[in-house]
Amino acid sequence: MSIVRMLTRLTAVAALRGATWADDRVFDSDNTPLSQALTLNEAAKPYIVIYTDADNRVEVGGHDIYAARRELTLVLELGVASKITGATGDATLQIPQTDEGMEIALDMVEDQTIAALLGDPKSDWAELLKRFILRIDRMNGQRGASADRDRRWAARQLGIVCDICSDMPPGVPVPDDHPIRKFIEVANDHPEAHMEHAAEICEALVSRGAAPQWEQVQAWLGVRRVGLRAIGLAPLSSELSLRGDDLTDERGEAPILSDLTLDDIDMPKDEEGGLLGDDTVSTGVGSLKTKDKKDKVVADAEVED
Repeated sequence: MSIVRMLTRLTAVAALRGATWADDRVFDSDNTPLSQALTLNEAAKPYIVIYTDADNRVEVGGHDIYAARRELTLVLELGVASKITGATGDATLQIPQTDEGMEIALDMVEDQTIAALLGDPKSDWAELLKRFILRIDRMNGQRGASADRDRRWAARQLGIVCDICSDMPPGVPVPDDHPIRKFIEVANDHPEAHMEHAAEICEALVSRGAAPQWEQVQAWLGVRRVGLRAIGLAPLSSELSLRGDDLTDERGEAPILSDLTLDDIDMPKDEEGGLLGDDTVSTGVGSLKTKDKKDKVVADAEVED
C-alpha cells in the first residue's frame, strides 16, 4: 500500500468537504455507481467521489522505485440530479431540475472543486495537498449524463495526472518537514474532516524505529548488499575470510580492511566450488593504531621517503 497515495486522496476529500455545493457529500473511493447514488438517495445530491486510478512509476533507474517520478491519476466524479440552492458571494442562487439547470449546477460545482483543491489560500487542507502533489502534468475531463424513466442526472469526471512525493522506504525515518507529519497536525486541528483514522496510521509510521544508515541507503537505491559492500557502505559478510588488521566501525558500519577474500560475491568457481584465480584483493589501506586519544597515529608499515 502506498501511504502517500492514500493521504493524497484523503487530503483532497477533506479539502472538498463543506467547500462546494456538495457540502459534506464528499466520499473516499465510494464503489456505489454514481447513477445509483444520485437517483436512489434524495439526500445525496450534489455528490462527489474521489479515488485514485493509475499510479505509474516512470524513469526508474535500476531498482530505485522509491525515488522514481510518479504519474498518479487522482479521479473526481461530480454528479448533480436535483435542483440546487446555493450561495455565491452575497447572492443566493436556485438552479432548477432541468437539463440546462443541471449543466449550470455541474459547472459551478466543478469550478468550486478546483478552487477548493488548488486555489484556496486559506485552506489548510489545500495547502497540504500541494505539498503531497509536487507537480500536475495534465488534467482530463469528460462529461456524463442520463435520463432514465424521468430520473435525470448530469455528471463530470475529472482526472488529475500528477507527480506526488515519495513514500518512505522501510527503516527510513520520516523527515520533520515531510507532509506525512503535517497531515497529523492538520487532522488534529480540523476534527470536522473526520480524518482521525488516517492520522493514527501516520502516527505509527513516524514513530517506527530507524534502520542503520547503510540499510537506509540500500532501501532507497534497491541494491543488493554486495553492491553496498563493493563501495564500502555495508558491513562485510560473516563468511568472509579476513587477513590483516582491520579498523571495524563499532557503530555497525563498514570496516576498513587491508586484505579480504571474495567468498561472498558472485565469482567464477570451479567444479568443486572453489574460486578461479586469485581470491584475495588488497585494498591498499594500511592499518593504523592510535597512540592516544589525540589525533596522532602511528602506522605499522614503514614509509619510504
